[in-house]
Amino acid sequence: MAYIDENNDVTAGKGKDPVKELDDELELLMQELKEMEQSETAESEPEPQPSPAPRTMENPVRKAPGSTNKPPKKHGKTALIIVLCVVIIGAAAGAWGVYSLLTSKVSDHIVKSDVVETETFSDSVLGDISVKKVDGAALNTYNADKLRKNAAGFYEYVENGEVTSETGIDLAEYQGDVDFKAVKASGVDYVILRIGGRYYSDEGKLYEDGSFDTYYEQAKAAGLKIGAYFFSQAASVEDAVEEAEYAVKKLGGRTLDYPVAFDWEIIDDDEARTDGIGNSTITAMAEAFCDTIEDGGCKSIVYASTSLMLQSYDFETMKDYEFWLADYREFPNMYYDFTMWQYTTDGTVDGIDGAVDLNICFKPYN
Repeated sequence: MAYIDENNDVTAGKGKDPVKELDDELELLMQELKEMEQSETAESEPEPQPSPAPRTMENPVRKAPGSTNKPPKKHGKTALIIVLCVVIIGAAAGAWGVYSLLTSKVSDHIVKSDVVETETFSDSVLGDISVKKVDGAALNTYNADKLRKNAAGFYEYVENGEVTSETGIDLAEYQGDVDFKAVKASGVDYVILRIGGRYYSDEGKLYEDGSFDTYYEQAKAAGLKIGAYFFSQAASVEDAVEEAEYAVKKLGGRTLDYPVAFDWEIIDDDEARTDGIGNSTITAMAEAFCDTIEDGGCKSIVYASTSLMLQSYDFETMKDYEFWLADYREFPNMYYDFTMWQYTTDGTVDGIDGAVDLNICFKPYN
């Protein structure tokens, strides 16, 4: 039950109940009134008197005109108590009105704040998904009809007859030697380079990508735009901050055109230090990484698969951050907005031996 406490705040299960207090006071006053009436009745009855002396000239009985031998009743105090009772009853009614109003307002607030609006849609892989509607969160407005493949086999997004997207790839040291001039000539606009990572073993040591420095210099010389990503196996906010600080330090003041990505992934086929990490921690780690990157003077973004983006990230927090979506279907069925889309891990690009990840950026940087 909710009460009004000493500060006129409505609280649950504690504080004072004004209606109960007034009822108690009223009951005490009514009891006192009853006792006084009983006392007055007793006083009004004449005490036993000895037999009156004979009426003689020496012992006359004197009475004032219209008077009796009974003592006068004490009406003043009784009337005062009745007035007080009326006042208390009125105050109780007023308090009940205030109490009802306050508890009604609090109840309305609780009901409204507990209501979470959701949007449910069907996903070919994940099944029926219910997504929380978040005020201020940007939604996916891309149209599959505006997506096309160019002569090189790269996706382009076309609006009003013009290509509004940029084509990108992401690379790590296992790609080996790369001819970045050939990459540029093939129609690639930007590269996202792995700057380092964390091992998923219990020790969770950090490591640098051995090709980052070389790739950075050669890509820049070839006229490609450059971004970076850190392969995270953070298990705490402190880990995520450490990873971001490592990336900023590794950049050493070098400029980037595209963001630094927080690439936190679930290890499917082996035990990892990140097994069992809760959604609230995943969200907090992404926020901490991105904020630390931004504080270091770079743009930030969160890399995530469709399932991770929909099921693990809380968009009450993440609505202010950009996403790089990994989804290898013809077109992503994503509720929230995303800036980049990694649409295959099996692409081919001139100047690179073997398969490479292909990306499209719908909102080009710089």
